[in-house]
Amino acid sequence: MDISDALTISALGIGVVFLGLIFTSLLISSFSTIPRLLARKTEPAAEKPLVPAATAPAEIDPDILAVLTTVLEVELRLYHGHHGQRLTISGLRPSTAWTDSGRMREYPAKGGPKS
Repeated sequence: MDISDALTISALGIGVVFLGLIFTSLLISSFSTIPRLLARKTEPAAEKPLVPAATAPAEIDPDILAVLTTVLEVELRLYHGHHGQRLTISGLRPSTAWTDSGRMREYPAKGGPKS
């Protein structure tokens, strides 16, 4: 057996393995797709609900607008002072061990060691 035969057999073996992986992936994804397709065929076609016409946005009180603008400015100056960065305010913060560990290093407890 020369080197070309060995490379051909290796390439065919790798190809068979990857085809098997692709077919397995398609089979697993069909577990969720096939029931949805069957359910769609058995359900009668429901009428689409009418979408109400778009309404004009409500007028914002100038005092509330001033407070919101001030809060955004303070947030921008405190935490996002770098130019070119995007400011994103979110009420929901994902909490994982990694993010909690990072916060503990950035904001240590009073009197505790700073790491």
